[in-house]
Amino acid sequence: MLLFLVLLLLSSPVCSAQEMQGPGGGSYFYVRGEEQGEIQGIRIFVGMMGLIKGIQLKFGEHWSPRYGAPGGRAQEFLLWSGERITAVAGSARACIRHLRWSTSRGRQATFGRPAGARFSAHPPAAGQQLLSANGQHGLFCLSGIGFKWGSAPEKPSAQGPAVVTGGPATSEGKGVTARPLAHS
Repeated sequence: MLLFLVLLLLSSPVCSAQEMQGPGGGSYFYVRGEEQGEIQGIRIFVGMMGLIKGIQLKFGEHWSPRYGAPGGRAQEFLLWSGERITAVAGSARACIRHLRWSTSRGRQATFGRPAGARFSAHPPAAGQQLLSANGQHGLFCLSGIGFKWGSAPEKPSAQGPAVVTGGPATSEGKGVTARPLAHS
């Protein structure tokens, strides 16, 4: 039985949640939606003086609920087909003030204004990507943020069991374009 459990753990997908960045405090959140697909977009809510107030992630074709403090102007960054988030950097004082997301295609999206202690987060192993985010928020802003890294979930094989259907074949993987970021 012990051997079975060890083999099960060794064969499970590897993922890692990094420590919380920023001072923290307030209500905890975890951005849910991984079961709907890989991250395809990031929406950050930026308030007065560049404070990061909230976050949403787009998993597949669906946006997660908004997490964080109320208010702020939404700014979004949509990933291209096959593009992944491979690093996040930022800065914080009492609040998260700045976030810069880097992708596997060399693109970056910056939200807020740099101020305070700097931080950076990367996957623990080559080939991994951002799977989700978590954090804490108070009344006025995000006070902490953490990142869950891991391997992309395996997609179901297109050559599964033979099934006869009467409809035309469809293709997945619609291209996603980036929208210019609004500046506050």
